Amino acid sequence: MTNTHLTIRNAKPSDVDSIVPLIHSSGPKAWTFVFQEEKKTAFDFLNSSYIRRGNTVSYTNHCVAEIDGRVVGSILSYSQPSFLALTMGTALRILSVYTWKAPKVMARGLKTETIIQPPKPGCLYLGHIAVLESERNKGIAGELIQYMLNKETKYKTASLDVSAENKPAISLYQKLGFQIKETRHPLGWEGIIPSHHYMEKQI
Repeated sequence: MTNTHLTIRNAKPSDVDSIVPLIHSSGPKAWTFVFQEEKKTAFDFLNSSYIRRGNTVSYTNHCVAEIDGRVVGSILSYSQPSFLALTMGTALRILSVYTWKAPKVMARGLKTETIIQPPKPGCLYLGHIAVLESERNKGIAGELIQYMLNKETKYKTASLDVSAENKPAISLYQKLGFQIKETRHPLGWEGIIPSHHYMEKQI
């Protein structure tokens, strides 16, 4: 690795306080849109779901970047068909956290899926790519992505979604070989969630 103080490892439940703010920062408008429901926030959902197995935000799907023992970056990967089971697990988590308000949260989640769609078969999907603001522009996000690609060698294609507003991330992903394949727009609720680019890279 180019950053000699950087280590990347599988995430652990004990990382919750460090990684959840990073996960949230990967798409704050989308997280808030889906998971803010009266007094419950996206952080309530993320904190309680990250520490459990079998859902899309579980620690089991994440890796973290550390510098001198401090978590500074996050990344997630999953693929089909495991994504389907994880989505069911996420629905159960929403029921647990939001109880009778859960249908409203799920409906907003389905709206968001028109912008950020489930992974294609045979494709490694990368998400929750985030680095602490104080540690950006040091190559950490690129190393996290390369770590996942090296770890999951059975895939020929990797994909990710990125906010069309996030110009630095788009530029980074393009430098790493990802190409914009499609831009998805939030029809009827513009301004709440930004348009997103769907990007792919042949591995």
